[in-house]
Amino acid sequence: MRLLALVLLLATQALAFPRVGLHENFTRLVFDLPPGASYEMNTEGQTLTLRFRGVKAEALDEGVNSDQVASYQVVIGGALVEVFVRLKAGVRVQSSVLEDQQSKRLIVDITKDEAKASPAPQPKPAPAKASPKPAPPKFVVVIDPGHGGRDPGAMALCTGVTEKLVTLDVSRRMERYLEAQGVQVVLTRSGDTYPTLDDRAQMADSKKNLFISVHVNSTPGCPGQAQGIETYYFGELLNPSLLEQVIRENGGGAVGQQLTRVARSAAQRAASDILAQLNLRFSRELAYAVQRRLVQATGAVDRGVQQAPFYVLRNARIPAILVEIGFANHAIEGRRLADPGYRETIARAMGQAVIGFLGVGSVAQR
Repeated sequence: MRLLALVLLLATQALAFPRVGLHENFTRLVFDLPPGASYEMNTEGQTLTLRFRGVKAEALDEGVNSDQVASYQVVIGGALVEVFVRLKAGVRVQSSVLEDQQSKRLIVDITKDEAKASPAPQPKPAPAKASPKPAPPKFVVVIDPGHGGRDPGAMALCTGVTEKLVTLDVSRRMERYLEAQGVQVVLTRSGDTYPTLDDRAQMADSKKNLFISVHVNSTPGCPGQAQGIETYYFGELLNPSLLEQVIRENGGGAVGQQLTRVARSAAQRAASDILAQLNLRFSRELAYAVQRRLVQATGAVDRGVQQAPFYVLRNARIPAILVEIGFANHAIEGRRLADPGYRETIARAMGQAVIGFLGVGSVAQR
């Protein structure tokens, strides 16, 4: 029986597509390909994409969590098998093929940049002033302070909180924290101006790495009863009670209703787009990372992570989320949002979540 179990285990591993090997300094993905199979491979940002034809595989969505690879997803689309590998920061990808008359094996090794072999030392002329090394490319994060200019957002006279002022202050503080960690930050607005939702959305292009829109929540009445922090990623509206909030954040009134209809149509289209679904999965991971860190740092009520058709997120080509950092008109939470020290706590918590998600060094706990 033991021998039979071992044979079955080895057979299962041999049939896996891909087979994943974790080694001390690298992660190896092995794809066993039958005769006549073909493949394409490319890397864009932090995603390695492989497309195969003429192979058989099962749909998978697996975490890896090695130093080089976070997870991979196998998607079956008729005769096409696609494998999306989410890479961690600072890695390189190398591939090789072993082939004979019966089979072909694609081997993909993912290593840290520092694992590159140093070239053999060359004789040097007389000492001269060394040229500065080019700086490595930076991660670029877009931070969107909600509302602004003619649109104040939520206003609570009972607590003295105006949404557009709080979101700008928190965003600037988060900008300072991230830039101190070596991350480049782009603000959709740096003053009391009103970029349109289309202007903001266009900044979430593939040349950036993340998009975070910062907002303050509210309910009717002052003071109100609702409180807490919640984080959204783009998708269909699963909770109908959120429709009014979505319309308000999409501009309010007839404009908000129209933009919400456009965003809901985009959410329906995304459901059939494999690459859009992959991006939404990464957006969901970012949303949970930010929500966890915020609740831990502030002790606020955890209102959870949800998906909704926010217009500003609809066409994002990168992981994108919208964060409601608290309720302006709650008697206690509103006063906390008016406190610069509390806003610094929120900004630092979001910054730490971003650093952890991008894998940039170690995240400070202070």
